[in-house]
Order: sequence, then structure tokens, then C-alpha cells
Amino acid sequence: MKPDQLLRAILPEVLIDNFDIERYEKSETRFDIWLDEKKEQLREDKYNKDIISYGFGDYRTIQDYPIRGRATYLHVRKRKWLDWRQFAGKNEQ
Repeated sequence: MKPDQLLRAILPEVLIDNFDIERYEKSETRFDIWLDEKKEQLREDKYNKDIISYGFGDYRTIQDYPIRGRATYLHVRKRKWLDWRQFAGKNEQ
């Protein structure tokens, strides 16, 4: 079994498709998994060179089902996108 298949069996599929696992911590009582949104633009923005990624928002924590008797917390962070034309236009005013 490939690691990707195992992750799909444990975590929601939408997370595996759209987020990268940055790190995890395991303690006696819990699992913490940090996920960052992949750098993939929406279909309509994909070929627009003016749409750029400019960092991440804050982490949001989701309590998921326990894994092997430990509470599981998913720390999810979405990417911020910027339309460079709108940003440049505001600076010119």
C-alpha cells in the first residue's frame, strides 16, 4: 500500500487532494497534523499571470475522529491569493 492510499483511508479525501501535510506530532493523548493548502489556482485563474499567491491565512483547528485512541486535531491553513492588477491600481491612486 502506498502512503497516499493510507492517508486517504484515514483523512478526508478533500484534504489529501488540496493540502500538503507540513508536519505532525504524536503524544500520549493526541495526534496533531498541520496542513497547508497546495499552490494550485482555480481553473479560471490558472492562466492569469496577474493572480499570485502571497502567503497563508491563520491556522484553523478541526477536531477529527480519534486515531488509535488518541484525539486527532487537524490544523488547516489556506493560501491567500492576490490579483496583482487590483493591488497595483490601488497604489497608483
